[in-house]
Amino acid sequence: MTADTLSVPVRPSRPGWTQTQTQTQTQTQTHAPDRVGGGAGTSRASRPLVDDHQGAPLWMRAVGGIVLAAGLALTAAVLGWPGDAPESALVIPGLVAVVVGILALVARAGLTVTEDAVVLHFRPLPPRRIARRVITAVRVTEADARTYGGVGLRIGRRRRALVLTPGPGVEITDASGRTTFVRSDRPEDAVRALVGAARSE
Repeated sequence: MTADTLSVPVRPSRPGWTQTQTQTQTQTQTHAPDRVGGGAGTSRASRPLVDDHQGAPLWMRAVGGIVLAAGLALTAAVLGWPGDAPESALVIPGLVAVVVGILALVARAGLTVTEDAVVLHFRPLPPRRIARRVITAVRVTEADARTYGGVGLRIGRRRRALVLTPGPGVEITDASGRTTFVRSDRPEDAVRALVGAARSE
């Protein structure tokens, strides 16, 4: 997979909609508000077209488990120490190790494409939503830890990346020129979903 495998512009607006279509949709939303929600009435825009998530790689989970176990052992040893000894200060790095270990174990990244947005997931952080109307281009590209200077959530000047494992992913460019890369096992599906949504509009 190379950076030029699949690269397409995505219209940031909805010029294909006619005034009649817009009025019809507005009237439908006005007269049928109960259709927005779960179950059979879920709106089209909220249904995922592509839903792709990746857990932390095995090596990261193994390291997380070791760090978590070490942190718990250190914290228990310090708290169980009789009296008020100088070693009590070690409870702080012990707790830090516990937090780091848990984060490494639960780390997860991915994306969800709907008809009106791309939702980026990086657990334990809250999801980040990019509205379809501000996306100007998407492409399939390859990345690894060296590409963005490490793994995890990488934030740089006018670019960010969600990388847990090396491989293909989707690079999204918004109207401000900022690019966001998210690792995906189904990057072509995500790009086609975005292009299809743009064409259907």
